[in-house]
Amino acid sequence: MHANQFHSRPPPVRRYAAAALATGLVFATSELASRWLRGPGGDNLHNPAGMMASAVAALFTPAPSLVRAGSERAELAHLLFVGAQGLLVVLFLALLVRTVFHPGRTPATSALPLAAQLGIGVALDSLVFSLLATVQIAALLPLARGLRWLLLQFALGVALDVFLLLQMSHAVGDARLQTHLAVLTFERCLLPLAFALVWLVRKEHAARLRLAQAHAQLQATQMLLGETVRASERMRIARDLHDSIGHHLTALNLHLDLALRQAADAPPSLHTSRELAQGLLAEVRGVVGGARQERGIDVEAALRLLCAGIPSPVIALRIGDHMSDCSAATAHVLFRCVQEAVTNAVRHANAARLSIDLERDGERITARIADDGQGSTRPEGNGLRGMRERVAELGGTLDAGNAPGRGFRLALSLPLSLPLAEVAA
Repeated sequence: MHANQFHSRPPPVRRYAAAALATGLVFATSELASRWLRGPGGDNLHNPAGMMASAVAALFTPAPSLVRAGSERAELAHLLFVGAQGLLVVLFLALLVRTVFHPGRTPATSALPLAAQLGIGVALDSLVFSLLATVQIAALLPLARGLRWLLLQFALGVALDVFLLLQMSHAVGDARLQTHLAVLTFERCLLPLAFALVWLVRKEHAARLRLAQAHAQLQATQMLLGETVRASERMRIARDLHDSIGHHLTALNLHLDLALRQAADAPPSLHTSRELAQGLLAEVRGVVGGARQERGIDVEAALRLLCAGIPSPVIALRIGDHMSDCSAATAHVLFRCVQEAVTNAVRHANAARLSIDLERDGERITARIADDGQGSTRPEGNGLRGMRERVAELGGTLDAGNAPGRGFRLALSLPLSLPLAEVAA
């Protein structure tokens, strides 16, 4: 068995996920560092986490008075806030890794990490983490669900802004309050813009994947069609040789035999002509027999061309020996089944890797296909039902379902060749 693994580079989805994680680490580090460097006097605790830290600090430190400046309370509140922010940031990054690298199988399990990240962004009142949550919402959810999540995030943010401004209204003037309102409004407007930008990038990426997949399928189908046409043409030529030239050579041999019997003293050239005609007839029969035996279709080249043209996921194609002599019907069904499995992995599975193993087991071909995607939670669609129908028509078997750990698997078995009666039918 020989194996080929295409696309040694990571797929685009994984590259985007790694970029999101790197961005989160950079922004988290910068925000934590800025909070720590500001100190108790320069930091702004006007957010849910800061207000909670101030409330906890008030329980353990004396209130400011004429004899106390209250620095202990401010220092403890700042320390608690930075510690709480650090924990929330670490949790946010862990959830980000969980969301982008290991999405859940069901909408509920996928939504929980996103909801937690959205809550952390609101608790910290941080534009950076709110933007990161918005980017994930736009990148991972369908458009309708993503817009609902964006509306929820926007509404929570506006409610929080109004609450904080009301809390600050007694301590700042109207001019400063208006400035805060303008800044907060500008920050909230960035969320829909980020959502729209990520959605456009997602649509463009999906369009490029569909285009690459369609191009690879077209090239592979053309190659398989060429193999089928060449096999059919060899069969047609063999039949024409048998029906026309073979018939005439047989008649010529009969006439030469008759001439030899009727001639009392046949010339040597007549004997030579009869021997040449018999030899030519034997050669024609050998050519016809050889052409009829060369009925195999090389499906391996078409499958390699199909897998080589898919940019994502990474496809590991392993093909056993003696796979190039299957019948045209078997080659067609095998190719269509692999094509449908690749299409499902590209469009629905959100998989990073896809493995395709083809082997010959006696007079049958077995194929095992598995991905590491999110599996399937819906009933069988038209694609899988069509695969079952194609396989059943040739007397094969197909087993499909979610893998025990993660992803979707498919196993099928097909006869290597069909009886002539079935081929003719």
